[in-house]
Amino acid sequence: MSTVARHRRPRSTKSRQARGGHHRPPGSPPLDPLDRRIDGRLDERFDAETTRSSFAIVLAGFAVLMAAIAGVTVLVIGGEDSPGETPVAAVASAGTTMPGMDMSGATGATAAGAATASTAAGAAKNVAFEPFQRVDPTLPPVPPGPVKHFRVEVYQHVTKVSPDEPPTEVWSFGVNGTFYRGTGVSAPMVVNVGDKVKMTLVNGGSKAMGVTMPHSIDLHAAEVDPGEAYVDVAPGKTHSFSFVAEHPGVFMYHCATQPILLHTGAGMVGMFIVKPKNLPPSHHEFWLTQQEYYLGEPGGMADLAKMEAEQPDVIAFNGYADQYKEAPIVVDRGHRVRLWVLNAGPSKWTAFHVIGSIFDRTMVEGVEGHDAQTISLAPSQGGYVELTLDKEGTYPFVDHSFGDMIKGASGALQTTNAPPPMPGSSH
Repeated sequence: MSTVARHRRPRSTKSRQARGGHHRPPGSPPLDPLDRRIDGRLDERFDAETTRSSFAIVLAGFAVLMAAIAGVTVLVIGGEDSPGETPVAAVASAGTTMPGMDMSGATGATAAGAATASTAAGAAKNVAFEPFQRVDPTLPPVPPGPVKHFRVEVYQHVTKVSPDEPPTEVWSFGVNGTFYRGTGVSAPMVVNVGDKVKMTLVNGGSKAMGVTMPHSIDLHAAEVDPGEAYVDVAPGKTHSFSFVAEHPGVFMYHCATQPILLHTGAGMVGMFIVKPKNLPPSHHEFWLTQQEYYLGEPGGMADLAKMEAEQPDVIAFNGYADQYKEAPIVVDRGHRVRLWVLNAGPSKWTAFHVIGSIFDRTMVEGVEGHDAQTISLAPSQGGYVELTLDKEGTYPFVDHSFGDMIKGASGALQTTNAPPPMPGSSH
């Protein structure tokens, strides 16, 4: 029999009723006090229920004791620097804050935030990255020949995706020699419905591609066995598969290597267009891929925790925040404009809208519409809109979810003879 069992006092029925068993109702009499005797050991007599309560008290006391030890340690370090020890001031200057301590007259949270921002800014200054180059949004042509060949090359690179944010490592796809370095977007691919397509994935064809891990490609426009077509490809290796593009639309392609959220959130998404038969000609055709970016340490990998929380730092069209706001897409007044739009996500919906215009025609996921103000696209969904700008001017296009727009999801169409913006214009 255990020591606790030998010393357990029998409890009367009245006492148990007063306690209410394991669940004491409000207003019940207080618990029996613990009888503690200290003579070199702790002689406690209690039943199983009070054992749990006392254990909680012991844990709380232990936490208080550890906090007191930490406080004494801080005082000792702050009072006199011993050989091999780091003063508190030195720790703070290195960007580390002691929990609950005010290092500079600010609150602990403010000091920690300022130190983190200062450290990030300092680190960003020392990060080499590709210079920004505006992405030409003109829709590329369909490749020649009876079979449409696409050599899709994976590259990992350090770039900015916003002028206001530090550089980040982005994982991208280049297509048939087109690489949008200096941004975070992958090149689009275009075919006609009924075309035979051969896809060759090259996972880092040279050291310049910077590939360090397996990648893959999942093409939503293809009807294939994913177990054969969408396999992981080791660095430096290639993989090919073929299919017939039987369905028109704006489709997503992306890396499907696990964890898929990390690979897509790090940039591995793109647009694949299958043009329908008898599509009327358009004076202008442009492509716009909306995409989210989750920044980690300056120059480092994307932040998976932010992806899981759906908290992007940047949301942009064609890989760089507000690039078409600063340098609008030029169009001719009175001519049809067709915009091919993809929400590549990986997680946020978008509401695509052109300010000052109405979509004459829309085609989203096989559904045709007209006289529309906005198209709503879930992650991976795409479509095209047609509009005509009858007056000279600058016509902003945005994600009408304004919390996402302010993170960089905006741009503008501008007619060739547009007047300058009015003073105080919000667009």
